[in-house]
Amino acid sequence: MTNYKDGVIRDGSTLGAGKSLGNLKGGIIRDGSTVGAGKALGNVKDGVIRNGSTVGAGTAIGNVKDGVVRNGSTLGAGNARGKVSDYTIKGIEREYDAEIVAVYHFLIKKFL
Repeated sequence: MTNYKDGVIRDGSTLGAGKSLGNLKGGIIRDGSTVGAGKALGNVKDGVIRNGSTVGAGTAIGNVKDGVVRNGSTLGAGNARGKVSDYTIKGIEREYDAEIVAVYHFLIKKFL
């Protein structure tokens, strides 16, 4: 079980418990154990998930529109890969849909 608390994603079953997998801050997903620290793995801007280290930069690998996850490079384009609810972890429900999916892709299991 994976959880999210205060910007840090952990592999424990209780919020805030477990080994740190990475963090999310300002649309950038990093592999560090402290918010804002670590190597940038990817980013999210306007519903598009990218593999670059700066918000909006890098190759687009997927997008999220109206709760549907797609593997296209522009918003709403591409083959459907599921719904946001398929990739939601405990505690992250209040974040943007594209950030939820990006955290799952970069830190838990690559699927895009």
